[in-house]
Amino acid sequence: MINRARENQLLSDHIKNTANLAKDFASVFSCGQLAYTAGILHDLGKYSMAFQDYLNRSLKGEQVTRGEVIHALQGAKFAAENISDAVIADIVGNVIATHHGGLFNTITDSERTLTIKTCKDEESLHYKEVMKACPPQIDTAGIKDEILNICRISQANKLNPFFLLHLITKAMYSCLVDADRCDAAGIKPEDMPPDWDKLSQQLENHLGKFTSKSGIDNIRKRISEQCQQAGGQRQPGIYTLSVPTGGGKTLSSLRFALEHAKKNNKKRIIYVIPYLSILDQTAAKLREVFSADDDLILEHHSNIEVPGDNEDDEEQYRLLTSRWDSPIILTTMVQFLETIYSNKASKLRKFHNMSEAVLVFDEIQALPIKCIHLFNDAVNFLQAFGQSTILLCTATQPHLHKTVRPVLLSERPDIINLSPEELNVFRRVYIKDATQQAMDYEQIAALVKTQIEQGKSTLIILNTKNDARKIFELCKPFECEKAFLTTDLCPVHRLNILEQIRRNLVRESRLLTLCVSTQLIEAGVDVSFDCVIRAEAGMASIIQAAGRCNRNKENQEPQAVFVINVKDEKLTRLPEIDDGKKITSRVFRENSGKDLMDNDVMDMFYHYYFYDQNKYMDYTVKAEKTTIYSLLSENPIAKVAYRNLNNQDYPGLPCSFKTAADAFSVIDGGQTGIVVPYGDALKLVTEFQECRNPKEKMRILKQLQKYTVSVYSNTLAKIGEAASIVDDTFYLLNPDYYDEKEQGLLLESKCSFLYV
Repeated sequence: MINRARENQLLSDHIKNTANLAKDFASVFSCGQLAYTAGILHDLGKYSMAFQDYLNRSLKGEQVTRGEVIHALQGAKFAAENISDAVIADIVGNVIATHHGGLFNTITDSERTLTIKTCKDEESLHYKEVMKACPPQIDTAGIKDEILNICRISQANKLNPFFLLHLITKAMYSCLVDADRCDAAGIKPEDMPPDWDKLSQQLENHLGKFTSKSGIDNIRKRISEQCQQAGGQRQPGIYTLSVPTGGGKTLSSLRFALEHAKKNNKKRIIYVIPYLSILDQTAAKLREVFSADDDLILEHHSNIEVPGDNEDDEEQYRLLTSRWDSPIILTTMVQFLETIYSNKASKLRKFHNMSEAVLVFDEIQALPIKCIHLFNDAVNFLQAFGQSTILLCTATQPHLHKTVRPVLLSERPDIINLSPEELNVFRRVYIKDATQQAMDYEQIAALVKTQIEQGKSTLIILNTKNDARKIFELCKPFECEKAFLTTDLCPVHRLNILEQIRRNLVRESRLLTLCVSTQLIEAGVDVSFDCVIRAEAGMASIIQAAGRCNRNKENQEPQAVFVINVKDEKLTRLPEIDDGKKITSRVFRENSGKDLMDNDVMDMFYHYYFYDQNKYMDYTVKAEKTTIYSLLSENPIAKVAYRNLNNQDYPGLPCSFKTAADAFSVIDGGQTGIVVPYGDALKLVTEFQECRNPKEKMRILKQLQKYTVSVYSNTLAKIGEAASIVDDTFYLLNPDYYDEKEQGLLLESKCSFLYV
């Protein structure tokens, strides 16, 4: 009997190809034999007559039920029975059993999940038939040596061995899933690094067009040159780039990344960015540098999630899922973390392609407190085991290296060094503490009016959308250009407003302008106002907001950044902002009369803030009874339950992969993307509905991300039927619920306002 994996491929060829490709992918993690073993075992169940009959019926066009014949558990059962080390058996068995779905908890209802899953009757598994048809050979000694070596490396780096083994499991899973899908789809991954010399020369040509017109320009040039030197001289590791706001961080970090990738033969550069507004801006800048085709730069964020969990539809999967194999990738912190801390094949597939890369984390101060330890050990893993280099960029470097589970910075981590005199060139503003008395909306509007009447273009940043709306309404009578920015506007809408603001603020034709915004404008957005007013928040936010004031030193005298206390401000849903605000109040009190822009003040803030927040850094879940870090490491709750039932300690890897993944979300409460009727959105929606080509549909979906607003479930419930589902793929907002002039997403129809 000829056993096939699919219509035009022998099963033996598919298994061999998958095993070899998984081994190649995993070699960087020093566990190629582990991945090879998973590849050899992953499709053993397809050797049963039942599966071959199922495949033949499917190929003839007969109706079959996907998954009606089990084919993954046979290899997992073999691993459980033939690998004596329970930890290794849990890793290999879990990876094989779930390679079409999602990793499971290794302990379920106080019992070993692998045992429960593989204790099927012979009629379900056809296990003896499969073993007779293809008795596998595995190198148990070799894979044990690999795991012991991983544990030695983790101990040498003072990393939690259980947590690192959880990440190794995900890396192996990623390697197997990607190898399986690639072979099934006939994809032969390119293993050659990009032409970094060519890309580096394009950047140098771009930088050569700049002329130094001021002292700030000269310092920016020096920062850029130091980054280039560091890229060529530093060994792979974890480094910091601490650049004052307006210091040219984006292109300087790119210069480091290109030089480092060229010197160390890295396969890709990955930019991880906290906000979509910065991602769009960075993407535009990089495309300007490289005049890039679509294959060079991949933008990957999660405004619209491609639907479906059908992992067996190879063509759809190949066309609709990114492998992250482009030379330059731009993604969000949400996408980065939710990839690593997912348990699903569709997300984890790209995890192994974060290895042998230069990862640039922009505006790292925006990392949520609850994710800090998960982030730290993820990048520690990618550096120690994935041979990647990490660059942490910000104007206000958080103390990630001083936490209980610290990021392991390299020796001499700062890649640039600026003298006090050079730093002083960036002193363009001063912080004016106006927090002693809380200000109501009318008082805040009066402060804004005073600045406008003095001829100062003013930016005011509020912590909540409600406060921003109220202030904007009060400021409408002011005689100046006005702009309003919140996340209720889709990215294209925000970019259009920002572009208009930039035109207004051009020095030669400057128009008096007021912008009322939430915090989305305060990090990485290249605008320069005469005055900034910031609702009190964490010091990092205040310093970032200050970077939008007198950015290019248009005024030689330092300009004021007012920090205000908003009366009756409601921050219950924004606990990190509330906590940061309280610590800032303490720091302001203890530094009364001092320069609040001083680095010592920033260090004091982080010292207090991280000390107070340390207990939350493991990501607390289940009513604060456990943490995601605990679920993915020692997991004492599951281990105690196992011991109570079985009167012995759990011998394997006690990780709750699924429970942790279900609980994890970078943004509390989760959000849903809704396409809004702005610009070309409705035209693209029509094209999507009429299109039958999966690759073209994916291209349209990517374009629609720019016309998407992300909302929490309570907002989605409020607008109700105003958001309809298009082709079971995404939500589309009724035009009556989007204001193209100012507010963007509305909770009530525009028509309802006509009758008020």
